[in-house]
Amino acid sequence: MNSNENYVPYAAVAAGLSVAILVLFQVYLVREPARISADEARNQKAAVDTGQTLFANNCVTCHGEKGEGSDIAPSLNNKEFLSKTDDDTIFSIVSSGVPNTRMPAWNQSHGGPMTDEDVRNLVAFIRSWQANAPDVTVTVRPGDANQGAAIFNGTCIVCHGPEGKGTDRAPALNDPAKLQQFNDSWYRQVIMDGRPAQGMPTWGTVLSPEQINDVLALFDLWRSRTVTQTALLTSTPALQSTPSATTVVATATAAPPSTSAGTVTATEQVARPSNAGGPGAALSLTGDLSAGAQVYTSNCQTCHGHEGKGGVTNPGSSDGTIPPLNPIDDTIANKDTKVFAYNVDLFVEHGSTPDGPNPQQSMPAWGDDKKLTPQQIADVIAYIISLNK
Repeated sequence: MNSNENYVPYAAVAAGLSVAILVLFQVYLVREPARISADEARNQKAAVDTGQTLFANNCVTCHGEKGEGSDIAPSLNNKEFLSKTDDDTIFSIVSSGVPNTRMPAWNQSHGGPMTDEDVRNLVAFIRSWQANAPDVTVTVRPGDANQGAAIFNGTCIVCHGPEGKGTDRAPALNDPAKLQQFNDSWYRQVIMDGRPAQGMPTWGTVLSPEQINDVLALFDLWRSRTVTQTALLTSTPALQSTPSATTVVATATAAPPSTSAGTVTATEQVARPSNAGGPGAALSLTGDLSAGAQVYTSNCQTCHGHEGKGGVTNPGSSDGTIPPLNPIDDTIANKDTKVFAYNVDLFVEHGSTPDGPNPQQSMPAWGDDKKLTPQQIADVIAYIISLNK
């Protein structure tokens, strides 16, 4: 260091700059929480505003303009619902829908039109009601065994087997000893909370209280041990009177069902699909009318028209249009429900290419290609039959 040079001014400037930086940093630290809070508030408002638009465009028809609910969907602007249901649960229900109800799956990961971000925005809007949500008294209707059977066949049958007889994946539920040992409260808790360690899903985030009541009503029928599930659902007068359920029961064999007039055969007088194959497992299941209407709307309406009334063009086919289902070809329709179901099932299972030089539209093989489950096929068959009564 040169003794003739004076570094004091430089040291003073450096010290001053250091102090200034420290002061500015402290100011930044003081103001940063407010800035973050303001940014979060802006992001939250943007999410709520976007969610409000999504709700208005997709949800008001069933849940009401202010989330007050309707005859076909529950109230969401509800103090009890919002206080007991976390955002993850609402996200899950919106994403995957609720089986055998009019609540569809909205998330693209489940075949719907919305992204994860869309669903999160929708949840943010629903959550914004909580501060002023009314205390709504919800009356849960009694369980319906027919509806319970449809839910079971659409969700539980994969693991617990047809009629709840069990598989290698899950134990039997239709077991007289277990049904006597455990009451409905115990089964309700297991259905709602699941048993994740044993592979049992948490159905309380998917099924509504009414749907769980329906499943428990089915268990009550099994518990009675007077007749089997199939016999009860097809022969008990009280169940047959339920307007929302249509029974489609037949034996899923390679041969057509027999009627009082003899055996139905695949002759030229009976319309048959171009693709070969026999009837599928759907004919051994009970079809649910309301669920079938949803399956039809989601998968069939584009081609066969609203309520199956047709009118959709099919250039290159001999007829020039896709055939209507309401009324359906009179060689497919039959007064015997089993025969009618058999005729429709062949088309749904295996698909068909219409006559013509180059038809632009063909009937997909909904069953062979696993696009619909057997239960969904049974449901849509029930719906098609109902259109022709």
